[in-house]
Amino acid sequence: MIKNKLKRHRYFWVRVINLLLVIGICFVYQNIATVRAEKEEKIMSQNRSASSYKDGTYQGTGTGFGGDIVVSVTIKNNSIDNIKILEAKNEDKAYLENAKSILKTMVKTQAADVDVASGATFSSKGIIQGTKNALKEAS
Repeated sequence: MIKNKLKRHRYFWVRVINLLLVIGICFVYQNIATVRAEKEEKIMSQNRSASSYKDGTYQGTGTGFGGDIVVSVTIKNNSIDNIKILEAKNEDKAYLENAKSILKTMVKTQAADVDVASGATFSSKGIIQGTKNALKEAS
Protein backbone atom coordinates (compact mmCIF):
# COMPACT_ATOMS: atom_id res chain seq x y z
CA MET A 1 0.00 0.00 0.00
CA ILE A 2 2.80 2.42 0.84
CA LYS A 3 4.56 1.45 -2.41
CA ASN A 4 1.43 2.34 -4.41
CA LYS A 5 1.26 5.77 -2.78
CA LEU A 6 4.94 6.37 -3.51
CA LYS A 7 4.43 5.35 -7.15
CA ARG A 8 1.47 7.72 -7.51
CA HIS A 9 3.44 10.57 -5.97
CA ARG A 10 6.45 9.76 -8.11
CA TYR A 11 4.37 9.94 -11.30
CA PHE A 12 2.83 13.18 -10.10
CA TRP A 13 6.22 14.77 -9.53
CA VAL A 14 7.57 13.48 -12.87
CA ARG A 15 4.62 15.12 -14.61
CA VAL A 16 5.11 18.37 -12.68
CA ILE A 17 8.80 18.45 -13.61
CA ASN A 18 7.98 17.74 -17.29
CA LEU A 19 5.41 20.52 -17.28
CA LEU A 20 7.92 22.95 -15.76
CA LEU A 21 10.50 21.96 -18.39
CA VAL A 22 8.04 22.60 -21.23
CA ILE A 23 7.08 25.98 -19.77
CA GLY A 24 10.77 26.85 -19.37
CA ILE A 25 11.54 25.92 -22.96
CA CYS A 26 8.63 28.04 -24.20
CA PHE A 27 9.83 30.98 -22.11
CA VAL A 28 13.39 30.71 -23.48
CA TYR A 29 12.11 30.41 -27.06
CA GLN A 30 9.94 33.50 -26.62
CA ASN A 31 12.89 35.48 -25.31
CA ILE A 32 15.10 34.39 -28.19
CA ALA A 33 12.40 35.29 -30.72
CA THR A 34 11.93 38.71 -29.13
CA VAL A 35 15.65 39.49 -29.17
CA ARG A 36 15.90 38.36 -32.80
CA ALA A 37 12.93 40.52 -33.83
CA GLU A 38 14.48 43.54 -32.10
CA LYS A 39 17.79 42.97 -33.92
CA GLU A 40 16.03 42.65 -37.27
CA GLU A 41 14.04 45.83 -36.65
CA LYS A 42 17.26 47.65 -35.73
CA ILE A 43 18.91 46.50 -38.97
CA MET A 44 15.86 47.53 -41.00
CA SER A 45 15.82 50.98 -39.39
CA GLN A 46 19.53 51.37 -40.12
CA ASN A 47 18.85 50.45 -43.76
CA ARG A 48 16.09 53.05 -43.89
CA SER A 49 18.25 55.77 -42.38
CA ALA A 50 21.27 54.84 -44.51
CA SER A 51 19.31 55.14 -47.72
CA SER A 52 19.11 58.70 -48.89
CA TYR A 53 17.74 58.79 -52.38
CA LYS A 54 16.62 61.80 -54.39
CA ASP A 55 12.86 62.08 -54.65
CA GLY A 56 11.41 61.17 -58.02
CA THR A 57 10.62 58.21 -60.23
CA TYR A 58 13.44 56.20 -61.74
CA GLN A 59 13.56 53.32 -64.21
CA GLY A 60 15.92 50.40 -64.31
CA THR A 61 16.30 47.28 -66.43
CA GLY A 62 17.26 43.78 -65.42
CA THR A 63 17.46 40.45 -67.23
CA GLY A 64 14.82 37.89 -66.29
CA PHE A 65 13.91 34.44 -67.54
CA GLY A 66 12.50 35.68 -70.83
CA GLY A 67 14.53 38.82 -71.37
CA ASP A 68 14.47 42.38 -70.10
CA ILE A 69 12.33 43.46 -67.17
CA VAL A 70 11.84 47.22 -66.78
CA VAL A 71 10.90 48.48 -63.32
CA SER A 72 9.90 51.88 -62.00
CA VAL A 73 11.00 52.93 -58.52
CA THR A 74 9.30 55.88 -56.84
CA ILE A 75 11.24 57.70 -54.13
CA LYS A 76 9.41 59.91 -51.63
CA ASN A 77 11.01 61.59 -48.63
CA ASN A 78 14.36 60.01 -49.49
CA SER A 79 13.06 56.43 -49.22
CA ILE A 80 11.56 53.81 -51.52
CA ASP A 81 7.82 54.42 -51.74
CA ASN A 82 6.77 52.11 -54.57
CA ILE A 83 8.19 49.68 -57.13
CA LYS A 84 6.27 48.70 -60.26
CA ILE A 85 7.04 46.43 -63.18
CA LEU A 86 6.59 48.48 -66.34
CA GLU A 87 7.58 45.93 -68.94
CA ALA A 88 8.32 42.22 -69.06
CA LYS A 89 7.24 41.20 -72.55
CA ASN A 90 8.81 37.77 -72.78
CA GLU A 91 8.48 36.67 -69.16
CA ASP A 92 6.36 33.66 -68.36
CA LYS A 93 3.24 35.05 -66.64
CA ALA A 94 3.26 32.45 -63.86
CA TYR A 95 6.91 33.11 -63.00
CA LEU A 96 6.41 36.86 -63.13
CA GLU A 97 3.33 36.75 -60.87
CA ASN A 98 5.27 34.67 -58.36
CA ALA A 99 8.27 37.01 -58.54
CA LYS A 100 6.11 40.09 -57.86
CA SER A 101 5.98 39.08 -54.20
CA ILE A 102 9.47 40.52 -53.70
CA LEU A 103 8.29 44.05 -54.59
CA LYS A 104 6.60 44.55 -51.21
CA THR A 105 9.62 43.08 -49.44
CA MET A 106 11.96 45.55 -51.13
CA VAL A 107 9.75 48.49 -50.14
CA LYS A 108 9.45 47.20 -46.57
CA THR A 109 13.19 46.62 -46.12
CA GLN A 110 14.14 49.71 -48.15
CA ALA A 111 16.69 47.60 -50.00
CA ALA A 112 16.97 45.71 -53.27
CA ASP A 113 19.02 42.93 -51.69
CA VAL A 114 16.22 40.50 -50.87
CA ASP A 115 15.74 36.77 -51.30
CA VAL A 116 14.34 35.63 -54.64
CA ALA A 117 10.82 34.23 -54.83
CA SER A 118 10.76 30.46 -54.72
CA GLY A 119 9.91 29.05 -58.13
CA ALA A 120 10.71 32.30 -59.93
CA THR A 121 14.43 32.70 -59.45
CA PHE A 122 15.34 34.25 -62.81
CA SER A 123 12.34 36.60 -62.89
CA SER A 124 13.12 37.68 -59.32
CA LYS A 125 16.75 38.32 -60.20
CA GLY A 126 15.65 40.46 -63.13
CA ILE A 127 13.39 42.54 -60.89
CA ILE A 128 16.14 42.91 -58.30
CA GLN A 129 18.70 43.92 -60.92
CA GLY A 130 16.29 46.45 -62.45
CA THR A 131 15.54 47.91 -59.02
CA LYS A 132 19.23 48.20 -58.19
CA ASN A 133 19.85 49.98 -61.50
CA ALA A 134 17.00 52.42 -60.79
CA LEU A 135 18.31 53.07 -57.27
CA LYS A 136 21.75 53.89 -58.71
CA GLU A 137 20.07 56.69 -60.63
CA ALA A 138 18.34 57.89 -57.46
CA SER A 139 21.55 58.05 -55.42
